[in-house]
Amino acid sequence: MIILALPAFITRKGLESLFRELCTQKKILSTGTIEELNKWIKTQEPSLVYAHSSFIPNLHISFHRKDSCKVIRIIDLKPEELSDEAFQTDILYLNDEEQNIIKNIKRNIALSENTKDNGSEDSGLSDREKDIVREIALGKTNKEIADDLFISAHTVITHRKNITKKLGIKTVSGLTIYAILNKLIQMEET
Repeated sequence: MIILALPAFITRKGLESLFRELCTQKKILSTGTIEELNKWIKTQEPSLVYAHSSFIPNLHISFHRKDSCKVIRIIDLKPEELSDEAFQTDILYLNDEEQNIIKNIKRNIALSENTKDNGSEDSGLSDREKDIVREIALGKTNKEIADDLFISAHTVITHRKNITKKLGIKTVSGLTIYAILNKLIQMEET
């Protein structure tokens, strides 16, 4: 189940329509109030909650539900200085380009299904793929990564293709930002 919570009626209905188009398998609830959102979080079992940033401070997700319920913050304006390479799955910018909004929704739906199905972490990456992202973010070549991880360069390339497919990030700079935001590396290491 997916819950959409935004105060603006027209925006909420537009997003709801988009969600119904993109994910026909899940039940979708939408609300314009924080009270109803908190009630639904208690009584339903959402795997995904898209909540407007104004609702976040008053959002009550009980401790035992935090692992099974991913919360995505909806923000009205994407900062101009944020490049398109800095794709984030935990924030949806309402003024973003259509393909980025759709990619965000599809990615989070897939992540919520993976988390529910097999208990994997939110990123959808395996431990080995996280190792590869970490090494890429540190500026290493495919050969250096292969040597460090005791795998072939071909295996590194295959992992990189899978990472690109899962995250939708194609550049080294984009993967570096992802690695920092997801605490795979520290800023000082780059």
